[in-house]
Amino acid sequence: MADNDLSRMDEWFGQILAGMAPAERRKAALKLGQALRRSNLKRVADNVEPDGRPMVPRKPRLDRPGKLRKRQSGKMFKGLRKLRNWKIIADAEGVTIAPAGGNVDRVASVSHYGEVATVGYLRGGAPIRARYPVRRILGFAPDDEHTALEIAASLLQPEN
Repeated sequence: MADNDLSRMDEWFGQILAGMAPAERRKAALKLGQALRRSNLKRVADNVEPDGRPMVPRKPRLDRPGKLRKRQSGKMFKGLRKLRNWKIIADAEGVTIAPAGGNVDRVASVSHYGEVATVGYLRGGAPIRARYPVRRILGFAPDDEHTALEIAASLLQPEN
């Protein structure tokens, strides 16, 4: 999606929200946040980045004798896929999806930004560090635009 499309959509939502009371804006932001969190966590479970590309696969692991493991577990981020690990911060100004705790924040940021992290320790106590590949965990996908438009349309329709 182009930046121009995002700015037009942001302007359109701004006009819709300007005519609403702050409590209604917060409720709409919460509804949008829940939908975005759900779609992002489904992508994480499927190991797909927000732009639709598959995530970089896990690095092959060795067993004790130093041979490659025959069976590699394919799914990553088992803990990050849980709803309880992501909080939604909604107010009249907007919505934010953020990690709920420090450990979730650390794991998510290391993978999202491709940072270096400690993966173990040598016998002498020296840390073993590894650089993780960039795997975008949270993001705004083209399907999310459609979801946002549906939520905006439901706000404009009078309740029956």
